[in-house]
Amino acid sequence: MPFRSRLLSVALLGASIVAMIPGASRAASDIGIVVLHGKQGSSGDRTTGPILQALRSAGYTIEAPTMCWSGSRMYDLAWPDCLREIDTAVAALRAAGARRIVVAGMSQGGNAAISYGAQHPELAGVIAMAPAGQPRQMVNAPSLAQSIATARQMVGGGQGGQRAAFVDTNNGKTFTVTTTASIYLSIFEPGGPADFPMMLPRLREPVIWIAGTDDPTQRNAAGLYSQLPANRLNRFVPVSSGHLQTPAAAAGPVLEWLATLPP
Repeated sequence: MPFRSRLLSVALLGASIVAMIPGASRAASDIGIVVLHGKQGSSGDRTTGPILQALRSAGYTIEAPTMCWSGSRMYDLAWPDCLREIDTAVAALRAAGARRIVVAGMSQGGNAAISYGAQHPELAGVIAMAPAGQPRQMVNAPSLAQSIATARQMVGGGQGGQRAAFVDTNNGKTFTVTTTASIYLSIFEPGGPADFPMMLPRLREPVIWIAGTDDPTQRNAAGLYSQLPANRLNRFVPVSSGHLQTPAAAAGPVLEWLATLPP
């Protein structure tokens, strides 16, 4: 299906689902949602475009910033500083009248949504769509492990602010990024600030986790989800999709879940 046709189909699906959910329109009126794209993506790209369209069609106020892991920026900030940029998007939503804030993310953005949610228990909810980028798994790749070792040596030698070429991976593909050793290590160090499985037990707000059944990054998703604190509003939703198709497949479950959030 052509991309524009897919967007239209998802938008129509969103509108029909909202019409069937009691109180959905009222729920949308005061919820603002930050939507974070995946690695090498951008605001409203082809991957997150379908879920953005569905949410907007349902009446939600949206902010979709281009983050430090975008194709145009590619690690120009350390992970903690990058997460602080979400504060700006949240402030814009509150200025627009949103009283309840939900942070959603796809892939690397799902990692960020979880990490941000662990730091902000006041959020109304977290939407994790195929969250990915687990340093403890990525370090098993020899080339990436070597880059991490190099970055550690540079930081240990007082060269953390020096730029160099490092290895990265995205959806099974390996490529090179140029950034500082400190920034690189903040994202790839096992046990570091971007190691999102460590954040799962800290989440107090409701979480919906969307995992594609044909997505290799989600092979241990159910096990990771089980690390969340008990919450009657938590949802784990398998969908029939690959990694990049997850946001489109997530539209229906996400809209249904949003309507369950307490006022």
